[in-house]
Amino acid sequence: MYSGLYSKNYLDPPKYEKALGSKMDSFRENFADRLRSENTILREFCAELLGTFFLLLIGTAANIQNTVAAGGNATSAHLAWGFGFAFAVYIAANVSGAHLNPAISFTQYILGNIPFPKVIIFSFAQLIGAFLGTAVTFVGHLDDINNHDGGVRSVIGENATAGWFATYPAAHMTGVGSFFDQVIGTAILSGCVVLITDKRHRIPQGVVPFLAGAIMTMIAMTYGANGGFAINPARDLGPRVFTLVVGYGWETFSAYNYYFWIPLVAPFIGAILGAWIYKILVGMHGLNEDLDITGGKPYPREDRGYKGSSVSSIRPMA
Repeated sequence: MYSGLYSKNYLDPPKYEKALGSKMDSFRENFADRLRSENTILREFCAELLGTFFLLLIGTAANIQNTVAAGGNATSAHLAWGFGFAFAVYIAANVSGAHLNPAISFTQYILGNIPFPKVIIFSFAQLIGAFLGTAVTFVGHLDDINNHDGGVRSVIGENATAGWFATYPAAHMTGVGSFFDQVIGTAILSGCVVLITDKRHRIPQGVVPFLAGAIMTMIAMTYGANGGFAINPARDLGPRVFTLVVGYGWETFSAYNYYFWIPLVAPFIGAILGAWIYKILVGMHGLNEDLDITGGKPYPREDRGYKGSSVSSIRPMA
């Protein structure tokens, strides 16, 4: 006669479950020990990679749905980019400062907050993350892409889909206009992030990433139509390289009179301008005031320039 699993010939339920739980705990501990790293550079590299990956995963998917999905519209895409940026900052803020943008990393070097080697490391991580985020979006929306272009990957034309990933200018835009579009958009991003990380505003740390997302949405709604608001060299170059790899051809770089260099270069200028405009007109003044910051030392601290802070971080920066 069948006696069931919990007969006297088997372990009783409490002992069996306890033994299984102990083995699972041991497996998890061993697995975690093998993966865990205390190497600061590696941790920051991974945080920048994952944060930028998530930003592009959400943003490029929003671009596609804005174009091909029922109910998609520009406003929903703008909001998705903002939400994506907010959660991307949450991902990386406590590890690397969540730069997620080579122009922001370079600006932090100019301000003296990080050493130059970190600019290279962060930028490489951001570029890889942008490439991979775009790749996942491409696979996840492959049917939408094929339905729109019939499998013919093109950069220019009625059925072009390259602009869902990398950025390209509107038909009426000149090279000069496109350049200033990127400079101004990135200056707004950089300056506003310096603002929200200024300790004198007493903004709770957990709110800063949400405000960063609001900044991204604001830029998308005001400087998004003319050139796709790249405002980030990695956000544009990563997807541009990916579209080249998957069959869009060298036109990804040569289209619109080699437009690609503008979102690659102009954001560096804009990020530096935005940060310094805030610092010169607001951030550097009143540093001798003693303002009590809840949970910390009296303001200002000895560094007076907030060394060690990061633009997209929850740490002070002004």
